[in-house]
Amino acid sequence: MKKNIYISCIALAMLALNFAACKKALEEDPKYTINSKTAFESEATADLALGACYGYLTTYNAYGQAIPEITVGASGLGWAQTNGSDQDTYASMAIPATNGLVSMVWTGLYKTIGESNYFIASLEQSPLSEKYKKQAAAEAKFLRGLCYFNLANLFGGVPLRISPTTSETISLGRSSREQVYAQVEQDWLEAAANLSTKEELGSAAMGKASKYAAYAYLAKLYWMMGSHDNSPSSPYWAKAKEMGDKVISAGNYGLETKFSSLFANNLASSKEAIFQLNFSITSLYTGNRGNWIFAPSNATSGITWGRVKVSKAFYDFFRGTYPDDPRLKVSFAASYAQAKTNNFRIYAYPYLSTTSGVNALASDSIRYASLADPTNPKVEEISAAMKTAYINKNGDHQGWPYYVKQMDLSSTAQNSNKNLMVYRYADFLLLMADVENELGNAGKAKDYLNLVLTRARTSATTSVYPKSLTTAIDQATMRTMLFNERLFELAGEYEMYVDVRRRGTEFLKSIVDRHNNHNITKAFIAAALAANNTTAFRDRILPNTPDALKKNLLLPIPQSELNANDGIPAAQQNFGY
Repeated sequence: MKKNIYISCIALAMLALNFAACKKALEEDPKYTINSKTAFESEATADLALGACYGYLTTYNAYGQAIPEITVGASGLGWAQTNGSDQDTYASMAIPATNGLVSMVWTGLYKTIGESNYFIASLEQSPLSEKYKKQAAAEAKFLRGLCYFNLANLFGGVPLRISPTTSETISLGRSSREQVYAQVEQDWLEAAANLSTKEELGSAAMGKASKYAAYAYLAKLYWMMGSHDNSPSSPYWAKAKEMGDKVISAGNYGLETKFSSLFANNLASSKEAIFQLNFSITSLYTGNRGNWIFAPSNATSGITWGRVKVSKAFYDFFRGTYPDDPRLKVSFAASYAQAKTNNFRIYAYPYLSTTSGVNALASDSIRYASLADPTNPKVEEISAAMKTAYINKNGDHQGWPYYVKQMDLSSTAQNSNKNLMVYRYADFLLLMADVENELGNAGKAKDYLNLVLTRARTSATTSVYPKSLTTAIDQATMRTMLFNERLFELAGEYEMYVDVRRRGTEFLKSIVDRHNNHNITKAFIAAALAANNTTAFRDRILPNTPDALKKNLLLPIPQSELNANDGIPAAQQNFGY
């Protein structure tokens, strides 16, 4: 795989002391990763230092593993083994502050922030040209803003570090979420003002921050703040439209013709990529573990775990809503070949769970076309064999399909050849549809939505679904429709956790209640209780009391941070933890 300049220099970044994980290291008042004088003698060496800032986003503590795993697995739309592991706690929406993935996310994002802060401070003191300083600082601020945006969305208020940490500033209390968003806004406004466009960057634009990416993120910031207000009268909708209109008029982004092309191996350039991270498969410190996390066991040449799967409720909701949607086969796998072993085909829910010969067809399945409600099969509507497989089964079984956008048949060990579109144009269009709907511009909202639905439908020549919206619907109905459409379009991507929670407990409760009221899920849980089934392959009821829902709007502040940072007393832990 061709390595991006920003990622190929990751070995340099690994010389740094761990910014967020070790209080002792912070007390040593570390300087920038690379000797400041050497790093900033020329633009070429400064670029290597800037590359390290990008590189930390591709480590396993960030987008290389922890962010995708926790945001998909803890969304309320995933399944993991019921075995007491970190994965069990996040899929059960019962995450403790000691959860390892939560700590990884915190550490990974703050490490990137720390490197960006050191870079900005060192750059200001360098003899480099003002033109270079302006562009390079804008890139570092773009990255810092992205990290704080993630932290505020996932954890709420967090310590706000915008200068290099010293022994005097190790212990720092939490700023409010609003204060963190204000810093994100400042960073992205400065980035938008000073970054080059992707056209100006040319071939160097691959995986790099650009002017209209900053404007697109500003639109997302204001949309998120408006979503938190959860009111059409929020002033942030207009701000989101202002920034988003800049992207639509001059950003030069577009939808790819085929949905599946977004998730091809080694995809380095796409008109749909607003911001993308490109990975190396040869680094000892960085890589994309998406295949390892999500792909079925033995399905690829690399190591696969399949530890985050799709809940039955979400799969059935998607398939029942859009029966022949081309996105279904790109997003989920209900069957797969054991490519690493005997190439036998394995069938998972909603097919009868069997291991068959290489060319064998599924012997049974849920017959969605005949269901009273295709989004929620009734127990009496499935066959006796299906009941045995998915309601009365005690032991290992294939009771849940897989998220497979990150599946890579040619992966190497734990790393795949896939790059990640952290922000893509379809996400932006659905966001803008939501903004226009809240502003009362129903026609615009419908137009943006239909662009995404049309691309999805025409990704296969014979598909009928998803149909375009042709009739007028009221604002509340459109709001709910857009909420669901984002889940369908971005299934298995990194918006899921925040999307489900951005409007507070109302929409989160709708996801939890759909899961808890899924007929086969409920029957499985009841049968397991009756049979004293304690194996790791069971379904779960998600917590839905008002306090439990409020608690699950955010992740806990990691216990490791509470132990290391005297500025955050235990009493300031997030609600319910």
